[in-house]
Amino acid sequence: MLHKFTSLLILFILVINFFNVEICVAKDGNTLYVGGTGDGNYTTIQSAVDNAGNNDTVYVYNGTYYEKLIIDKSINLIGSEKNSTIIDGNGNLYVIFIKSSWVNISHFTIQNGTMGTYASDLNYSFNEITNNIFINNSEGIRLYYSYNNKITDNIFKYHGYHGVILHNSSNNSLMTNAFIDNYKAVTFSGRSYYNIISGNNLSDNIYCINLDYSFNNSIIGNYIMNNSRGITLSYSNGNNVTNNEIKDNYQCGIYLINSDDNIISPNNFSDNGQNVKTDPRPPVINTPGFEFLLIICAFLFILFFRRKYFE
Repeated sequence: MLHKFTSLLILFILVINFFNVEICVAKDGNTLYVGGTGDGNYTTIQSAVDNAGNNDTVYVYNGTYYEKLIIDKSINLIGSEKNSTIIDGNGNLYVIFIKSSWVNISHFTIQNGTMGTYASDLNYSFNEITNNIFINNSEGIRLYYSYNNKITDNIFKYHGYHGVILHNSSNNSLMTNAFIDNYKAVTFSGRSYYNIISGNNLSDNIYCINLDYSFNNSIIGNYIMNNSRGITLSYSNGNNVTNNEIKDNYQCGIYLINSDDNIISPNNFSDNGQNVKTDPRPPVINTPGFEFLLIICAFLFILFFRRKYFE
């Protein structure tokens, strides 16, 4: 009896392992090709994306593709070489709109859109944007209510507004990117929590790293040089700003506006207009008898209203 039970158990384990192997193989997906000279290659990136399934790879050969992409499935979108594989938004609202989770985008130049790449929804998370060039967009990447994304090893240049902006987005990481000559390199706004900015090179921007009503974020080990203003915390508390190289920033290295309980040392400061600048809180004006004056004004208004409309 025991021997029979053991045999059945072994058979059950083998069946489970068989199906697990099959599932793992299926996750590898297929590869669809765009451009190039191969038979059956697609001529547009969007047509390949539309015909791809989850876990497939869309591989794009060198060239300039004037497209506005919507990615609504979990795929890998890979260019052959980031300097010569170009997606040009041609002035549209976005170049790439991510409407899925588990999307990986790498090895492209993404240019000439209001937003280079946009993800907006709690369900559009766990995406990776790696080793791309974002150039001449109003905003390079915008995450809106999006979580657990990785933005690594990209270059952001010549953005009229933000290189990267996160609004109400948390647990994202920006690591080992370069931000050069943008109006605002990185912005967290609208209560963005627990994001990491680490190992980035940020130079020649107007405003470099900007946190507005954002909490418990980490700004660690970045090289911040030749900006007008280095790091700005505005109404933002509980952030960790440590081990950064902050030098040659014209106005100041760190600017604190109504922000408390932030860790801002140790950092290496040199040759800034001012290393750490703190805006004083506006004074609270307590006028004696102000509440009584309001009551008198309200009473007079009621008397005037009654006399004008009811007599």
